[in-house]
Amino acid sequence: MSRKDLTLIEKISILDKIKAQPHTSLRELEKLIGTSKSVLNRLKNNEIAIREQYEKLNDNKSAPVNRKRKREGKDPEVDKAMNEWFSAVTERGVRISGPMLEQKAEFFAQKIGHSDFKATEGWISRWKDRHNIKFKRFHGEKSSADTNGANEWSLAKLPEILKKFSPQDIYNADETGLFYRATPDGSLCYKRETLEGSKKAMDRITVLCCCNMAGTDKKKLLIIGKSAKPRCFKNIKITNLPVSYLANKNAWMTAEIFTLWLKDWDKELGKQSRKILLIVDNAGPHPKLIDLKNITLEFLPPNTTSLVQPLDMGIIKNLKTHYRGLLVTYILKAIEDNLVTPSTCAIDISSKINILQAIQFVADSWRKVSSVTIQHCFAHCGFRPLIDLPIPPIVSIENDVAQCVGNGELFIKIDDGVQCFNENENYDHILDEIAERSLQNEESDDDGYDVQPVKITTREAEKCIDQLRLYFMQNENGNAPTTSLDVCADFIKKQSFDKLNQRTMDDFLQPNKI
Repeated sequence: MSRKDLTLIEKISILDKIKAQPHTSLRELEKLIGTSKSVLNRLKNNEIAIREQYEKLNDNKSAPVNRKRKREGKDPEVDKAMNEWFSAVTERGVRISGPMLEQKAEFFAQKIGHSDFKATEGWISRWKDRHNIKFKRFHGEKSSADTNGANEWSLAKLPEILKKFSPQDIYNADETGLFYRATPDGSLCYKRETLEGSKKAMDRITVLCCCNMAGTDKKKLLIIGKSAKPRCFKNIKITNLPVSYLANKNAWMTAEIFTLWLKDWDKELGKQSRKILLIVDNAGPHPKLIDLKNITLEFLPPNTTSLVQPLDMGIIKNLKTHYRGLLVTYILKAIEDNLVTPSTCAIDISSKINILQAIQFVADSWRKVSSVTIQHCFAHCGFRPLIDLPIPPIVSIENDVAQCVGNGELFIKIDDGVQCFNENENYDHILDEIAERSLQNEESDDDGYDVQPVKITTREAEKCIDQLRLYFMQNENGNAPTTSLDVCADFIKKQSFDKLNQRTMDDFLQPNKI
């Protein structure tokens, strides 16, 4: 009988079988179990030590009990640092993905001085195997498309559109719901560890996206929240936000909001002497306005958006992928930088994300959506004149970004299909919405996090610029955005000078007024 290396689990299993048949001879056990008498005899003689080893490893989640021999990686220091870090952050509820492991491994290697270290997929795979780590989901808590209608629109209507308008003047707009505090429901963990899920964060905002076919114009996002004046907006000028912000009690898109947005844009286009085509679906909040001078509205046939609407083809998905990558990175950094108390976990941090932070994340995410992604999504819907090269599958467009989160696909789609408008809304009821909004003038807080931003003085802003200049000088990078810093510095100086000009001589003679 050929020799076979037994795992610890297999040894325990054999010992249990021997124990269950105390009066059976080794010869009979050899036939029943399929293991030689010498091995059986050796296991019996070492039973106490084997069981003690099993109990010891059973208390250690990261110690695989099915290992035959102890294995060490080529970089034991990096290996050890990674295991300690992984254990610390997962115990705090941080969701970890493969790309996060690669980045952190290379970070530790540089700190240790292993400049030639590369966290390849093979190294990460072997590291996970050594420490018994695999991906698990947390335990806890299309409509049919009209293919014929989509084909008819693509063959009959779309060619006319492409003849009349250039790619720069063909736009698509659509709204989507966003759970801005949602965290992944799965993570890498030790194999024998059970992950306990938590209640999903359902705090929602509605985001209106709009971009042109050429990918050269991504309009400022329109964010709809539940509070007209969140406390986190104190000392913030809403007009200076990187997005447009409106609110109603349900954080829904309404016909009134969409109409105001359209008419404001129509005026801007008039000043630019531009005429554009805007493609939208036939949802309730999208009224068929006829008094627009510079915007031609084109409504998609019912139940065809998943087939012919570019934003639904991957642009919104790309936006949400970036957003959730930023959110997970923020949570991880907050824990690693000790910005919170040791007992605080990931869900505690995400629950304190306020509307202002969400706006900053979503605006940054929209900026990251590339023109190539937009062009490809339009092309997949039949808008082909712009691109002569073969169009790759939409999935490949998302892959690079989707790696920033663990179970990327499910996490990105966590709020797909979330209602962001009233399907029964009638355009004639706009006055009711106006009356409702008039009641929201008082300061309110819809995000449950009562923290108000501290007002930044001009001098503090100048110090920040000085610190950034010093940072770029201390780090070897020839591509540092020093020109942008100079622009910011000039703007701050102008602000300071304007305030200085507003003072009178009495202000300088009376110290209490300075």
